[in-house]
Amino acid sequence: MKRRLILNWSDSHNGIREAIERGIDAPWELPESGRGWTYATFCPPNSDPRTILFDVDKLEGLAKDNGYHLPIEVVAQHNKIVVTAIGDTSSAQLFGLAHLLEHFARECADESRHPHQAFYGKFGGVYERPEKGRALAIYARDDEALLSISETIETLIPKLHVPGVQFATRLANGLSAIPRMLHGFDDPTYRGSGAEVFRIVDPNRFAVLLDQARADYPNYRFTSR
Repeated sequence: MKRRLILNWSDSHNGIREAIERGIDAPWELPESGRGWTYATFCPPNSDPRTILFDVDKLEGLAKDNGYHLPIEVVAQHNKIVVTAIGDTSSAQLFGLAHLLEHFARECADESRHPHQAFYGKFGGVYERPEKGRALAIYARDDEALLSISETIETLIPKLHVPGVQFATRLANGLSAIPRMLHGFDDPTYRGSGAEVFRIVDPNRFAVLLDQARADYPNYRFTSR
């Protein structure tokens, strides 16, 4: 079965989308792009979102059932790959990330040859300064899949020639703010003491974070429109 890359473009990125659709293969004279996120899925046709997207309701229920405490393995389960594109303009950075996704999709479309490369994610950003770069966040079913995806990206980047754009990759927590909400999670001494369960310091901020994740989910497309 062949996977398909489906992009749900942000209106602020339409100029980049149109340039790519016209077959432009270098980031020269691209229109300006604004803040926002373009959403991507790379899954077999007609995949069920419930089997792919992280179960935010389950995470919330687990926290409530445990008096707003989370076990360390739950936090570690929800990781992501972050690819940052650095270049002269935000449009060039977005152009580079879109091309990286296209190359990845061509390389890994065949599910039988690349069983772990399905993902969902988004690229763009909500900041103004282009020197910060633009980011691509990739989420997968488990760390084995993330590792496989990361290895493929690392092999593709040297082959991907986008003039003036450089890429960097790293692993991060998928719900990035959660570790900062947990008492003692970022303290090596505290964690070294053998702590396996961490208290959520601000349940209200935790709820807002989960609501933000839920608001993202309808933007992921699993069927072509």
